[in-house]
Amino acid sequence: MAAITPRALTPEDQQLFDQYSYGARERAPFGCVHHAFEHHAAAQPDAVAVEHLGDSITYGELDRQANILANYLRASGVRPGVRVCLLVQRSILMVVGIVAVLKAGGAYAPLDGSIVTQSTLEYVLEDSQATLVLTLKDYAHRVSGIPVFCLEDISELPQDATKPKDLSAPTDSIYIIYTSGTTGKPKGVEVMHGNVTN
Repeated sequence: MAAITPRALTPEDQQLFDQYSYGARERAPFGCVHHAFEHHAAAQPDAVAVEHLGDSITYGELDRQANILANYLRASGVRPGVRVCLLVQRSILMVVGIVAVLKAGGAYAPLDGSIVTQSTLEYVLEDSQATLVLTLKDYAHRVSGIPVFCLEDISELPQDATKPKDLSAPTDSIYIIYTSGTTGKPKGVEVMHGNVTN
């Protein structure tokens, strides 16, 4: 069988390729992830948003709690370009924390507190330049030298559930996910809102 070798396109063929290969361009209906969440929460506030281990939370209540926490985060300096570490386990509070960070304009770096090693935690805190850690009480003792807020304490915050002023854009970071790096150190991969909503 003869080998197939690639050949260069003629300028005319390249023009046709460029013109038709991408399909119609459509703008994403929401520029940022939390905009989609807020839209759904307004449309169906009583619908269940998250279920976990027999507990659940509606979109309306999730939005309310996220706004309360987002206002606290904003007062703590969280804005676009600011990173927050989430040291949690899968839970309803984890989702509240994620939505709150996004509403405040920040990006989150998630870590599973039940499995992350202390050295990886310390590395991610330094590498991500996180200015604050949202965590569960079980993991708060693992963090030092950086402000910590325990998600179980949301009810102790001022109950200002007004939506914070939206400062986010599709080009802003939504999260930084750390992968196992080939060098032995985790590598942070930054993802933008527009990458997720597209």
